[in-house]
Amino acid sequence: MPRLIAAPGCLTAQRTGLAMVLCGRPVRPGTGTHTELRLTSPFRQELVIREPLAILALLDELCPGALFSSDPEQRARQQKLIGHAVIADAHLAEVTGAANHRDLDIAIHLLRDTMLRIERCFSDRGPMPVLDAQDAVIAPLIWRMTLLDRYHHTHLCLGLDRIVTHAAQISQLPGADLVLDQDAAGYFLDQLPTDALVALPRDKRPDWAPALGPAGRVQNLSIKPRRKNPILPPVKSTNALSQPGTPNPHDRELDAIAEKLRLLRITSQQRRYPGRPTPRLPSRPAVIRLMSNVVGALYPRHYGPAGLDTQVADTFVAQTLRSIRQRLAEQLELEWLLQPDAGQLACRRRAHTTADAFMARLPQIRDLHDTDINAAFQGDPSARSLDEIVLCFPGIAAILRHRIAHSLYGLGAPMLARIMAEHSHSQSGIDIHPGAKIGPACFIDHGTGVVIGETAVIGRNVRIYQQVTLGAKRFESDGDGGLVKGLPRHPLVGDDVVIYAGATILGRIEIGKGALIGGGVWLTDSVPPGAIVTQAKPSLNGTAP
Repeated sequence: MPRLIAAPGCLTAQRTGLAMVLCGRPVRPGTGTHTELRLTSPFRQELVIREPLAILALLDELCPGALFSSDPEQRARQQKLIGHAVIADAHLAEVTGAANHRDLDIAIHLLRDTMLRIERCFSDRGPMPVLDAQDAVIAPLIWRMTLLDRYHHTHLCLGLDRIVTHAAQISQLPGADLVLDQDAAGYFLDQLPTDALVALPRDKRPDWAPALGPAGRVQNLSIKPRRKNPILPPVKSTNALSQPGTPNPHDRELDAIAEKLRLLRITSQQRRYPGRPTPRLPSRPAVIRLMSNVVGALYPRHYGPAGLDTQVADTFVAQTLRSIRQRLAEQLELEWLLQPDAGQLACRRRAHTTADAFMARLPQIRDLHDTDINAAFQGDPSARSLDEIVLCFPGIAAILRHRIAHSLYGLGAPMLARIMAEHSHSQSGIDIHPGAKIGPACFIDHGTGVVIGETAVIGRNVRIYQQVTLGAKRFESDGDGGLVKGLPRHPLVGDDVVIYAGATILGRIEIGKGALIGGGVWLTDSVPPGAIVTQAKPSLNGTAP
């Protein structure tokens, strides 16, 4: 018979206990310094296992089919979800240990981002799935998040309806109350660090009210209908050359030029699209309007219609999202129809599926960008409120539009993503390739002249000043004079790095965590964590004549 020894407040112990419940062997765990599963048998010595996945595998051997599916593909999905849970464990520890708003903001985003991935996995299981190892692993995690929501108002479980429902189902099984009981809840809450921001009483938490500013107060404005511009009568031309029936002597020359351009255009199109009709191109103005609409849906009070109050905002966002989905699908279809051998029906189906996937990512984009806004407020002494940052800071505007474009880039729409990125570049002077990966709480201060390349990777809580370049040092050739595309060639920037104005960082080098790169530095070699890199100090040699 298996016997569970549990360390106080241990996630592995709770998961093992729930797995045993699912196997029909509920037990009251014994207390010990380490969590372990002991298996006794009259035919061999006691077997002791401490590794979490090994414990689940042993229980599955004792009760085949109770925890893991016999289908290899389904079993692989279960293992992948359990891997997500391990990542979520680490982010939950960061939430409960964060000692300031910046770290708490980043940790909550990373935790929720992982949990939303898990939520999608649970949604694919169907309406009434059989409880299995996934539920045993996720339930204690959700149980902890629910406790933080209940007692410390963290709102961690917001939008995780499917996972919360499964966790509630497994907690109601006979024997589950021996694992997730009031004593365990009290132990978890009592073990929160005393200096952790999430655990501080409300009257001792830092006051962020000044950051909201006057614009953050509830508005009770009404939307006034816009006055339509009067329709102006057509202006009659007095030019005799433009009158009907009067030939223009220059028209014959222009017609000849138009014919030459037509022939050049046809030749070019035949080279690009041999053997098929010339497809339509995505509309640059339509894509730019799409990006503007997405920004308005994410921040309706700031970028929605003038005078939008809180009562109307939800209706505005819902209507905008429906419009975005349809128009985005149309532009995606046009981009993919440019590919050789593209079938219209297949492209249309893919476009609608991808549009839905993009829409599902919008809460994560908003959640992630909120960390950028908070990083700007904490990192810039000139910032008076969060609303000022959203409305006025070019670096924050560029990061938001990059996050939108990066999502489309990852979904296989590089042309639409580049259109959005280049429009943002033209508006802010900040050039970020949509393929660049940027972590939470990124603050680009001032921003003019910043260049971030396609394969650059930026960690969390990074601050970048104007005229910084994260570029490539060299381009690999295929031997025939052509460039090899897609290879990693831009810098890797670690967490908590500061890069001051005018720094140029080239090549696939690594900037270690917490490093400081001074202004005007030219850098082509990796930098260890915590290093300070500066250029030579200027010296005074005499005076000018």
